[in-house]
Parts: sequence; structure tokens; C-alpha cells
Amino acid sequence: TSIINGNPTTIGKWPWQVAVASSKQKMPGSSPWYRTFCGGSIVAPTMVLTASHCGLELLNGGPTRYSVIAGRTNLNAESSGQEIRISKVHFPRTGSGVIRYRKENGWDVALLELSQPLPETPIQLLGPDEGKARAGMRLIETGWGTTITGSNFSPKTLKVGGTNIQPGGICRNRIGAAFFKDSLQVCLGDAYGYQANCYGDSGGPAVVATSTGYRQVGLTSSGTANDCAGTIANVDVLVGGDPVRNWIRSKVSGITGVDPVGSGGKASELESFCRIPAVRGLRAAQAKSRILANGCRKVRVVRSGYGDRVKRNPAPAGWLWNPETTIRLRVGA
Repeated sequence: TSIINGNPTTIGKWPWQVAVASSKQKMPGSSPWYRTFCGGSIVAPTMVLTASHCGLELLNGGPTRYSVIAGRTNLNAESSGQEIRISKVHFPRTGSGVIRYRKENGWDVALLELSQPLPETPIQLLGPDEGKARAGMRLIETGWGTTITGSNFSPKTLKVGGTNIQPGGICRNRIGAAFFKDSLQVCLGDAYGYQANCYGDSGGPAVVATSTGYRQVGLTSSGTANDCAGTIANVDVLVGGDPVRNWIRSKVSGITGVDPVGSGGKASELESFCRIPAVRGLRAAQAKSRILANGCRKVRVVRSGYGDRVKRNPAPAGWLWNPETTIRLRVGA
């Protein structure tokens, strides 16, 4: 901004997931869980992809005072996995050498070069021949971020959840066109209105299933509100699309000789969706009729207090919704 309403999982299912942490030398006596502040993904044995705003933290005293934790479901299970020191951080930069994220938040991406190689399987980015990130695509998110919205309660064990790419206009309407660009970012929100990433998941991956394995499409960047919920959109950097993918590919292959971009796979087919219309302020019957006319099949009216008008929209107007999932209309003064 781990997963709001996420499920427990194991690192063996998502071996590219890592935690980015202060090193033992920087914070002696502190547990790995306490030292962790961001997530990331292994894209080559000695290269981790994370958010630029996480990478900027490494400039505080130098990157060698930080590490990545890999191969570990429970961050405090120090007998498993590895903790490897970071040797260098790479940022996309402007022609004048300025870190691009400081000029344009859509470039919230960085690469962490490690002092030793990791044995875990890297994740590849969605390749140009494997499909495009498009509205409705179902993505899987993992991380150790907070599981309680409005709180900084983070689990020690890895969590997993699902989300969908929503129309970019939803995030643009929420945070402004200057802060959301379709060429650099994707707008995410659960079509079931249930799961979401949150504080502490920054830098972590959002992956899509393809015919030849998972591919990374998004990188957790920011939220569009202070709270986290399945119907509050958040913003990922589009690492599975150009131009960000080009920068990652050039930097990783140039340093390590490894191509981090996939090829030959086919992204999963899109599900069927309905779109939630604007119904706030409408009478319950009128709102229900409008929602059903949009192809959503299940609506439940929840009344509280006096009055018969919808108190708030069940999700932002235009939100892609699973038509078999109940939409709750909260009605009352």
C-alpha cells in the first residue's frame, strides 16, 4: 500500500515472493518480521523487483544495510530460506539523472541487486506475445502486509488473495489523471468485493495464470484511500506491459544475462462480468432495477434507519462485478 480477507499459503507455491527488510546489523536483536517493511519478487537469481518508494528507503544509510528474505513462509522461521544482503539499488531515471518516481509516480519501480544468488525460482513478466493486461483479468496477490484495514497488524506468515484489473477510469476519478496513467499503471479491485492488498504489501507481485505458468503483471504501488477493502481500488505499476517492462528487461538482462520476460504462454480467459451502475441516492426499488438491468443477478437490500434511498454506491460506478455474487444495497437515512 497482507491481504485483506486473504488465505494462508506457503512460499513453495509462490517461490519468487520475498520480503524487503532492514538487515540484522542495522536493527540488531529485532526479528525478521519486525524488520520487514516491503515485498518484492525474484526476477533473476541476483535481482529482486520492488517499488521505487521501497527502494528509496535503502538510500537511508546505503543499500548494504538492508536485505531480502526468501524461501520462507513464516518470516521468523530463520532455520528455513535465506536472508541475503542487498549490494545496490537501481531506479529508472530521467535524462538528467533524476529518479523518475520523484517526477512521475507511475514509475514506482526499482531493482535490488543482491550480494549472493538466490536458489528460488524467479517469476517472469507477462510477455508481449502472451496477452495484454486488460480490464477483468484475474490476478493473484501475495504478501505479509496488514490483514486488518485501518491497522498496522501484519501477519508473520504469507497470505494470498485475488483481485481483478478494473477500468482505469475508476482510479483516475479517485486520485486524478496526473496520478494514474494507463500506460504505466493498472487499477485493481476484486470482482467479488472481498479481497485486497494493504499496507506492507508494497513492492510485491500481482501475477496471472498462463498456459506455461504464472507471469507477473502488476507491482503493488499505492491505494486510492486510507482504508483497504475489496471495493476500494488500488494502484499497481504495470510491469507486464511497456514501457516499464522494457526498462526492467534492459536492466536485468544487462546486469545478469537473464531475460526476465516470458514468452509462449497464453493468459487465462476472462470471466463474465456485469458493471455496477451509479445508484447512490436512488430509491431501493429503482436502484435494484438498474443493477439487474446491467446484468448483475443478485441484489440484497440492507436497511438501517429511516428512509428508502441508497446511502452509498456498493462499489464505484463502472466496477466489474461477478454476476453471481450478491450486491448489498445499504438503504436508510
